[in-house]
Amino acid sequence: MINTISSIQQKLVSPEGGVYRYKMDSYYGGGQWVLLTAWLGWVEYKIGQHDRAEKRLAWIENQADENDWLPEQVPNHLLAPQYFNEWVDKWGEIAKPLLWSHAMYMILYKTLNSNRNVEV
Repeated sequence: MINTISSIQQKLVSPEGGVYRYKMDSYYGGGQWVLLTAWLGWVEYKIGQHDRAEKRLAWIENQADENDWLPEQVPNHLLAPQYFNEWVDKWGEIAKPLLWSHAMYMILYKTLNSNRNVEV
């Protein structure tokens, strides 16, 4: 498990800290996924990498729009930018707000703040 997490951290985490699905992803250009970033942060916390988990949470919070809505994925540092407009033309803009992005964010947030007596 630790080897898998290490591989994800090395190969699928963007320079900003978001997580890609896989290296050859072209769906909406292959952006960073809020859901996957929160999952990785949760696992990092559980294995004692608390600083990394905090950075994942901060990255997610920085992706929220003016309504505090989180998207399915973030189109920064796209893996296949040539496909972005094709997907938008076919299906419309990236889904936002997206329930599973918000749900996993809340799980990570609550996990990181469980010992701080922070209200959710």
